[in-house]
Amino acid sequence: MMTYFKRLEIEYDKDSNELVIPTFRQDLLRNADIAEEVARFFGYDNIPTTLPHGSTTMGKISFKQEVELEAARIAKFAGFSEAMTYSQAYGYSFESPKVFDKLLLPEDAVERKAIKISNPLGEDFSIMRTLPLNGMLNSLSTNYNRRNKNVKLFELAKIYLPTEEDLPDERVQFTLGFFGDGDFFTMKGVVEEFLEEVGLDKKLTYNADAKKNFLHPGRQAEISYDGKVLGYLGEVHPKVLDNYGIGDRVYVAVLDMPVVTELANFDIKYTGIAKFPAVTRDLSMVMPKTMPVGDVEAIIAKRGGKLVESYNLFDIYEGSQIKEGFKSVAYSIAFRASDRTLEDKDITPVMEKILEDLKAAGVELRA
Repeated sequence: MMTYFKRLEIEYDKDSNELVIPTFRQDLLRNADIAEEVARFFGYDNIPTTLPHGSTTMGKISFKQEVELEAARIAKFAGFSEAMTYSQAYGYSFESPKVFDKLLLPEDAVERKAIKISNPLGEDFSIMRTLPLNGMLNSLSTNYNRRNKNVKLFELAKIYLPTEEDLPDERVQFTLGFFGDGDFFTMKGVVEEFLEEVGLDKKLTYNADAKKNFLHPGRQAEISYDGKVLGYLGEVHPKVLDNYGIGDRVYVAVLDMPVVTELANFDIKYTGIAKFPAVTRDLSMVMPKTMPVGDVEAIIAKRGGKLVESYNLFDIYEGSQIKEGFKSVAYSIAFRASDRTLEDKDITPVMEKILEDLKAAGVELRA
């Protein structure tokens, strides 16, 4: 090989153990280029043919990637298109401190404690983003001002939270946003579809006060699973919409993927088709307007035990026939046992337990 190199005017430096490439051979940039020159002089026909060898492994994505792919799949299935925001297009998440004012964040909001860039391109790109809504709302604003009527976008991208360590806490967040056809419950349905697919549907709860200034005060909810906060959803505050130049109602949802991934479970167990019929009971009640129906459902699920197969809210009424400050709510409850056909003597004690807890919670049975 040294003989070949001399013919090519490539010198060898013993002190540095390196080859010195002549300036007129600008095509020799890497080891593969040198190997090609050696093979050319030696003769390709003189190189023996060998089969590749080595151990084979099965390719596999990580559990985290699997959960994120499921999020994207459900979003696309629901009609959302992936947004190409600034963070995705350029691989980083630079924003302006003015974003916090546009989103109506209070001065003491934890989101304002952002990581500052030491050599920013300008004030508009001087901090690392701590929440994903600015990019989503900018994308929705662009579509609105281009007169697109129904727009649904999603994004899986990072936020950067400061820590006591040298490096920030980089967290992937699943952000959904839309305007046009649909409402709060449309967004809630998409979120529940995703969480159900990753095994988080049995212990899902909502807190009507998510304490998000950028969301409508009466149309927002914090999403929790088994006591751990997953994220939030709601209608964007009208003042925020004015700041982004959007003249339509916008609904958003944000899920913190590290928490979702920690709780996710794809271990789906098959349950055989029921052999015995279900028995249904309708329950009509009067409750305070401020009381969420989720409290009623929690009581039905807890006191119903294994016999309650499902429950369905089929009516909410507020009018002259209901006293001031109250609403009428009606549920259909299905009871079923896996080993026998249920009778009244099986269901009546369960219903009594449910009614007892409902009464203690301030709920009255409607005649």
